[in-house]
Amino acid sequence: MNIDIEKLNLEELLDLNKRIVRRIEYLHSLKTRAHLDRFEVGDRVSFQSDGRTVEGVVVRVNRKTLSVVTGDTHWRIPPRFLTKLPGPKADLPRDVRDILERGAPE
Repeated sequence: MNIDIEKLNLEELLDLNKRIVRRIEYLHSLKTRAHLDRFEVGDRVSFQSDGRTVEGVVVRVNRKTLSVVTGDTHWRIPPRFLTKLPGPKADLPRDVRDILERGAPE
């Protein structure tokens, strides 16, 4: 499909631009979803922050990011910056009573 943009008026160019941007956003969302699908709640992950490696546990899969807890810090990180660590999933609290009994997850 060839479109001669030289023949398009301003209104047609603006419409074409909106359609292109919408398509790019859609393709980007598919790629992000594919990256998110590699992770599950409880997965142990690592990422870089200020030149150091940080390890944490995925506590939620959001629409565009993953919520990761590292000790007492909560992060929202795009999946492309995370590396899944080998080993069993972390034991997450099932409800508030577990949190009160065991303390915050490490």
